[in-house]
Amino acid sequence: MATVTGTATGIEQVTVGPPGVEFKEHLRFDEAFTPPAPGDGTTPGDGTISKDAESRPDERNVLAMFCYEEPDSVVGRFVAESARALAERKIPVHIFSPRAFELDVPDVHSHPVGVCQRDGLIERVHEFTRRSCNSFLQTFHDTLDGITVMGHEWSAFAAVSLLHGIKNIQTTVSLHSMQRQRGGVESGVAKWIEETELAGLREARSIIVHNPGTAEVVRDCVPECADRIVDACSEMPMAGFQFDADPGEVKGRFTVGPVDPAILYIGDLDESYGPNLLMKAMPAILKEHGQARCIIVGDGELLWPLRVFSRYLLLDHAVRMTGHLGDQDLYDLIHAADVVVVPSLDATPWWPIEAAWVARRPVVATREAAPELLEHEQNCLIVEPNEHDLAAGIDRVLSNPLLAQAIAREGHIKLDERYSENKVIAQIEAAIGVQITA
Repeated sequence: MATVTGTATGIEQVTVGPPGVEFKEHLRFDEAFTPPAPGDGTTPGDGTISKDAESRPDERNVLAMFCYEEPDSVVGRFVAESARALAERKIPVHIFSPRAFELDVPDVHSHPVGVCQRDGLIERVHEFTRRSCNSFLQTFHDTLDGITVMGHEWSAFAAVSLLHGIKNIQTTVSLHSMQRQRGGVESGVAKWIEETELAGLREARSIIVHNPGTAEVVRDCVPECADRIVDACSEMPMAGFQFDADPGEVKGRFTVGPVDPAILYIGDLDESYGPNLLMKAMPAILKEHGQARCIIVGDGELLWPLRVFSRYLLLDHAVRMTGHLGDQDLYDLIHAADVVVVPSLDATPWWPIEAAWVARRPVVATREAAPELLEHEQNCLIVEPNEHDLAAGIDRVLSNPLLAQAIAREGHIKLDERYSENKVIAQIEAAIGVQITA
């Protein structure tokens, strides 16, 4: 995956390429080498690493994380939260990244190596690889016993692969998505990214994945890695759900009365996800709940057909089509909804269901939407994918507040069990082979 040239003062150049390239040099580290510091945050500086990270305080097992992403990104937040949780369990964590992770936690050490301003993504990743590896070698020049290196996403794979090649360090990788999920592999850069991903997967002792879709892509692309996949599941952004807004005020933003039942659909406007079934169910729902209002969030090929259908069925007074909504506006709306509906004919992203559970809102869904997640009359109400059954299910939830509260509560409990910090950290423990004590 990588080739390297260097001197006694550190790594000079890193070249990342196809799998199968052998490492020709095993570098010796010299204490005179100082990796670039972040300087002003825009260009690499010439300083040294912080004093609190100069050496290992003891001989405990250590996890070294490599993260090219920003600290406030989805990946960065996962790195920060998992580092904090591991440190609380007495596992020292060192984070090598372009910008500092500001975590005032004992046993978490940040090693910012500077933001590279070179042209081109590949060139910037090359430079991050060189700098972060040099910083790692300086930090751990005394001994490498008990150290596991962990690369977060493809942009850090080259660094952990390089250290595996020159120092034979055990590696693990963490993936929220693969290039094939993000946009295909047609372009030259995309092909290079996928090549880097696949090489990193083949080398890693364990592969932490954060959603079932990514696990399937890994199994399809690199079948020999199947027994090394560890399902850590992406954490739902529970902290991002701010529930300060008054539900009645939120409904008012969409011209819905404060006590009018709000039926919410979130997702692509595609026939396979069933928003047209919900539209067809509305006349029957309005017969039982005349003030009910349907709010459809999303965009897609059915946007205009749904608008026409709403006009044809004389539903314009009861249907709101919002298009795309930003994060907090969407969170507010989920919190204000009386029921979240997932009327899909095929497997659908789990986010709308899980978001409803975060907000403790009842879910009506088809079994096809998420068969591995949903339990009828436990954490949701399961209906058949047709407008008649859908209308009956929504009517049942709106007419029975105790049932609505019960399935919403059980959904929240299931979500907590699935994404609790303890479970995620236990999965990381299994992946890196470190025994963590509670």
